[in-house]
Amino acid sequence: MSGMKPWTTGLLVFLWALLIYAFSLNAIWAADHPTSLLQLAYALWSTHSPVLVNTGPPFPGTVDDFVYNGNYYSALAPGVAVLAQPFVALGFTLDGGFNVFGNAMLLSELFVALCNAVAAYLVFKLASMYFTERTSAFVAFAYAFSTISWPFATYFFESDVSAMLDVLAVYVAIRMARGGAARLPDAVLCGAALGVALTVDYLNAILVPVVSVFLLYTFRKDIAGFAKGFAGLLAASGVGVLMIALYNQAAFGNPLLTTEQAYQSTPSLFVSFSYPILDGLYLDLLSPLRGVFVYCPILILGAVGFYFVPRRRELVSEAALLGACFVAILIPYAMWYNPVGGEAFGQRFLIPVIPFLLLPSGFLIEAKGRGIVALAYLLYGVGVVFNGIAGVTTAIPQQEAVSHFPFLTHVLPLFLKGQLDTWWWMEVGSAWWAPALLIIATALVLPWVTWRLLPREGGSSEAESRGEDGPLAKSS
Repeated sequence: MSGMKPWTTGLLVFLWALLIYAFSLNAIWAADHPTSLLQLAYALWSTHSPVLVNTGPPFPGTVDDFVYNGNYYSALAPGVAVLAQPFVALGFTLDGGFNVFGNAMLLSELFVALCNAVAAYLVFKLASMYFTERTSAFVAFAYAFSTISWPFATYFFESDVSAMLDVLAVYVAIRMARGGAARLPDAVLCGAALGVALTVDYLNAILVPVVSVFLLYTFRKDIAGFAKGFAGLLAASGVGVLMIALYNQAAFGNPLLTTEQAYQSTPSLFVSFSYPILDGLYLDLLSPLRGVFVYCPILILGAVGFYFVPRRRELVSEAALLGACFVAILIPYAMWYNPVGGEAFGQRFLIPVIPFLLLPSGFLIEAKGRGIVALAYLLYGVGVVFNGIAGVTTAIPQQEAVSHFPFLTHVLPLFLKGQLDTWWWMEVGSAWWAPALLIIATALVLPWVTWRLLPREGGSSEAESRGEDGPLAKSS
């Protein structure tokens, strides 16, 4: 085990995340949002049309479905329903049609779980550019198990899929910057990730200019040499815009009319950003109802970690990219007309950019020694308890007042009563607590086990080039 390579560690992060998510998949609740996505996926599979199929009277509409010119449509961006087709198509085939509680439900959730496991792997790869292997693994496990990405990896939501694509785009962009050359294949891959991401969540489109500005700044001394790669990035991301336009044309006869506009009957998507921004920032960051620092306390170290970024030009610009990606999504969602987002465990809107706020925690961990390592593990553990219990109970607690903490008012009471939502819950009966606690305990100890297995000298090339091992390595 002492000879483990970085790719082996990354693979273990992926496999453990996928395994724990797989044993957390929901088989009980059919929420409005996943149901609408599943209805759209069924329409695309069965009729190759965005018009939702009437699966029986009365039409099983949700709050995310709406009527336009006499037809039912989903208000959600279509990307996830398209990407999940290999999984849901198998489910619909096994079910013999549409069944919100059938095989398609579990397979759609398995697709999301797979995507978030890939996201955790990509977080490890991105962290490895800066930190020792031990610290990188800790950051990746923190994303996988100590943030709200875990509960939402067990439902058919788009947030974790969006996170995978956003992290991929930023990872490739930083790799291009580190390589000193804008290779066309890398630029196209970065643009494709951004293009697909905006079909999953329209707001991801804002990351195209954010990443573009970073690359233009990086290659500012060789704009002519960068032009080909930059053109490839814009062309690849533009394909996502084109696909949305084609979808809009097929649905509404207007390539510029998005599902969100048709759903709200508004002339422009910008009308939707009307909530008081300060109230929205409090809601998204600090409130008991949705605040990411409450549900994912490890992010506190991530925010502080920006201060400890080494003052090297390339690292400062890369940290600025991470911060800009987080803020670029935070600000508009803080102004979203429906900032609470319905029933949810934490602010799911921010899941795609949580990795960018989390990653700088590694700088703080490697700068401050054992005391911070202990604090980091404590915050990690609190996050695992919050999100692990929600992962096996529900990611969609009832909407409450902003001053309420749904983990205490809804999720934990359900857990203590043994009312889980996993596919295996009814099979184990009164022994439900054993597998549930095993799942959460496994997530709690994985960073420690990985730390013990990895060698002291197993740092990343970037960390080694700074002549540092980092406290996670030193504390052995």
